[in-house]
Amino acid sequence: MLALKPLKSRVICRFYRVLAIESSCDDSSVALMDFNEATGHTEVVSHLKSTLNSSSVGGVIPTEALSHHQMSLPSLIREIIGKNSEPIEFIAVTQGPGMVGSLSVGLNLAKGLSLGLSKRLLGVHHMLGHLLVPRMNQQDQLKFPIISLLASGGHTMLVESQDILTHKILVDTIDIAIGDSMDKCGRQLGIKANMIAKEMEKLALKTDNSKNLLHLPNPLSASHNKRKLSFSFSPFITALNNQIEAMTINDETTLNHLAFEIQESHFNHLIYKIKQYMVKHGDVNSKINFVASGGVSCNKRLRTKLETELREYFESFHYPSNNELCTDNAMMIGWAAIELYNHFKTTESCHISNNLDILPMRKWDLTELISKSQWFKTPF
Repeated sequence: MLALKPLKSRVICRFYRVLAIESSCDDSSVALMDFNEATGHTEVVSHLKSTLNSSSVGGVIPTEALSHHQMSLPSLIREIIGKNSEPIEFIAVTQGPGMVGSLSVGLNLAKGLSLGLSKRLLGVHHMLGHLLVPRMNQQDQLKFPIISLLASGGHTMLVESQDILTHKILVDTIDIAIGDSMDKCGRQLGIKANMIAKEMEKLALKTDNSKNLLHLPNPLSASHNKRKLSFSFSPFITALNNQIEAMTINDETTLNHLAFEIQESHFNHLIYKIKQYMVKHGDVNSKINFVASGGVSCNKRLRTKLETELREYFESFHYPSNNELCTDNAMMIGWAAIELYNHFKTTESCHISNNLDILPMRKWDLTELISKSQWFKTPF
């Protein structure tokens, strides 16, 4: 008589697939992502990205960025969908903040796909993507509440997040973003590249000290405005412009030291203002997790300074799992959409989505995430 093998229990593991599109500035990016509900794990099935090269014109020109998205995004979407046949649960797209023309290209394509494929559309806040992406596949290690430094070419802010939907801006920027300031300073040094601050980092890494060749400010630190809890970076550009004309940069060593001093002064200002906030409002007896995200957070020197100079205020320090997730990308938009989708599914037993009449938003404050989202709920 044959011995019967015991039947193995069948575990049905549900996963769903998300198509994500990011086009807030000069990066055309598309991603396909699978979320496993049983494990909470997200897999990036495919990610494609095309960045406008603006090195020859000194910055992103909105009309050029719009044309770049119009040429790049359709082919990226066709390629990424053509290689994958699994059905899509919903389509996530950056709705704002960002350049309206660039946002419109991605949003209109997402609307067309939503209509043609009969799939839900979900508009996502760009900065929420930066804020949440360090949690991708690390939700257990990075629990709320968290304090995030979002530092990029378009934004610089310190944000406290109690949960996925509740955010408070602790320190904002009164003029330009740190990445924009570093790019402009690097351009004054004669650096020519599509990512000037990244090239400046390479030069700064060649030296580990300052020769005090420059006299750069620490903005908003004077006695009359010392208590102003804001970041300010435009004074660096003015100060450098006033000094660089009288200098002769004729050797690589001098250029390296100048790059180091410019980078260091920007990071010192960031940390000075974070410390200022924590001393005034923080609770050293109740430390929480700290996140640094956005393109500038890739910088190794910044990470070292954050962990060295702010360790008394925070429990632990977290960053996106790789540098590709720090810069603008569709994966962070897809992940933010997954977090939002799962939050409403588990807490309110409903799906969220947007109608096809949503418009791009040039400005969208994180504190107004819900009030301006235009998400509507569909009960199960």
